[in-house]
Amino acid sequence: MKSEIIRFKNRKKEKNMKQLLILTLINFKKYFYIFIILFIIFISLFSSFIIIIHKNNNNYIKNINIKELIQSETNFDNKICQFINTKLKNRKKPFDFEEELCFIISLIACKIPFSFIRFADGENYIMRGKKINVGIDNWNWDDKNQKFRESLIESSSICLNPNNFIAIPCKNWFTISKSILSFSKCSNSKYMSYASVFYNKNFEFFQKWIVKFINSSNRWKIVLVANSLVNKDISWAYKFFPIPEHIVEKWDELSDTLLPKLEDEAKKSKMIFFVSAGPAANIIISHLIKINNKNIYIDFGSSIEMITKGFSTRYYLKNGVESFKSCESFYLENHIPIYLE
Repeated sequence: MKSEIIRFKNRKKEKNMKQLLILTLINFKKYFYIFIILFIIFISLFSSFIIIIHKNNNNYIKNINIKELIQSETNFDNKICQFINTKLKNRKKPFDFEEELCFIISLIACKIPFSFIRFADGENYIMRGKKINVGIDNWNWDDKNQKFRESLIESSSICLNPNNFIAIPCKNWFTISKSILSFSKCSNSKYMSYASVFYNKNFEFFQKWIVKFINSSNRWKIVLVANSLVNKDISWAYKFFPIPEHIVEKWDELSDTLLPKLEDEAKKSKMIFFVSAGPAANIIISHLIKINNKNIYIDFGSSIEMITKGFSTRYYLKNGVESFKSCESFYLENHIPIYLE
């Protein structure tokens, strides 16, 4: 009798355990479904929030006007610089003349490493081995220094490496552009630009910007490589390396002392090089990017004379002669610039 009672109790206990288990499973299933529903609601709300933010960001990015930001001296934050980086990655050919200047300035403002060298008629003469006497800059070329010529030709292929731009004359100088590019191995118009981008109709805007920039605290250290005839306060420059007027003729002796000093500066980080050294600027910059391509190197040419000398020797380019006022966008095909009308 006693054993029957024990078995009965055990069966009842087992039955209660099964009922409890079934009840627990039912409750778990119910709470699980509630959890799933709440989770789906949360994901939906979170996704909607992300979409709204992304949409607002896209609208903000679409409405970014780089020129207005530069004029208003707005600090280029991460969002703006991401936009600039995207523009750089998606770039297929030069932007229109004014937008191209703003793009170059925005690369500087965002501290994106790049180099920019320029070719014009003087460089073309040297590359072709033709004698030239440039009275306005006081340098001559008599086709004797073949090492200089070879180095200049080599620099014309600088855009084989990313973020290194080669600038050539615009449509007005089509024959010169074609001649210059015949020496170059560059075939990617993504890294092509305008040799006169700092002049002509961009001159006034560029001058206003650069005066603000050199006095800004939010910039990299500036290494100035320019004509020795400086008569303005250049205390804004971290280092100054004077260049003699007859730089082309004196290049062999000068390069032995100048380039090692510039290499020492290029090895440092967060540096921007302002170069104004005639045809030698291209050789200097193409040499320095091999030392360190994480800095910024720009051939500003005579466009920075206003902040080093107080006047511009290129008076005829200040505000743009009528025929030079605009540059059409162009791209390269078989090393020849094709201009879009």
